[in-house]
Amino acid sequence: MSHQLQPDQVEIRDVWDWAVQAIALYRRRPVLFAALSVIFFTVGHLLAMTSYLTFFVGLVLCQVVLVIFIELARTVDESKNISFNRCYTALQNSVVATLLLALFYVLMWVIAAKIASMFMFESLLGESLEVAPISFLQWLYPGTVGLFVVYIGLMVTTMWFLLPVTVFNRLSFVESVKYAKQGERINFFVVVVASYVPFFAFFTLFIVSELALLVAIAGMPWFGIYLYVAYRHVYMGRKENAPEVVKVVVAENQVA
Repeated sequence: MSHQLQPDQVEIRDVWDWAVQAIALYRRRPVLFAALSVIFFTVGHLLAMTSYLTFFVGLVLCQVVLVIFIELARTVDESKNISFNRCYTALQNSVVATLLLALFYVLMWVIAAKIASMFMFESLLGESLEVAPISFLQWLYPGTVGLFVVYIGLMVTTMWFLLPVTVFNRLSFVESVKYAKQGERINFFVVVVASYVPFFAFFTLFIVSELALLVAIAGMPWFGIYLYVAYRHVYMGRKENAPEVVKVVVAENQVA
């Protein structure tokens, strides 16, 4: 794909079509997407019970899975066979963005937790207590809805197109940010609606219902597909899914 990405301007009403097209792609391979999502949450939950999982590792794991879903979305859209090599290439293209974003998120939340702890303990106890800022973030691990909520929230407030741009293009991190920001800038209100509406809907469910984990398991692959569909429309100029190619084996009767 050419590195001269020229994003198109789209309309607010296209956001609904993105959601519909993402659901349609999900329904083409529901078992695959759901199984990978369950594996991700299960592995995260098991790692969270050990000392091998940190908040940084959890965010990297979350982004790696999202990269895989973005790549699989295109594979399913173009009716290609599932390929480990394509997923590996996507991860190679995205490694710098994945690590830097994870580091950025960790620093952001450590600072936020430190500020919150200062206000909390100084106002309630009136004395200084030594509390590790990261201790306030223990619920934000893979295998929990908390990390999913925070991660998606940070994704929609930082770089909406960054991961899709890095998945499908061999670009430096600076170039990736440049092209991602171009698409976001000319579609600012569209990106705001596309990102915040589903996020706040899920966040509300997270606050009021225990069903949030089940929705998160189904929502992780859908969000990856949703990002791909948005990227495809803005950067590739195609809003509709490609027709699904069904392989048919035709048996010919040979008459002797």
